[in-house]
Amino acid sequence: MTKLTYLIMILFSAGFSQVYEIGDQVSIEHQMMEFEVCYGDYPLENLKLADFNGELNGGNYAITFIALQSGT
Repeated sequence: MTKLTYLIMILFSAGFSQVYEIGDQVSIEHQMMEFEVCYGDYPLENLKLADFNGELNGGNYAITFIALQSGT
């Protein structure tokens, strides 16, 4: 797994209090949240999931795999 993938997984686990389950879609509000990129190669200083959503980023679609882990 790439370092960016690990960063995204950490951001999701620490940044959202809402519980997502299998099949849920990430809300637009959560996609627009910005997180500072502190490590790895990313073209911008801040990362947001909207960067990977073609409907929000000007038509550049990407496939994103997000692994979530339950604390229980």
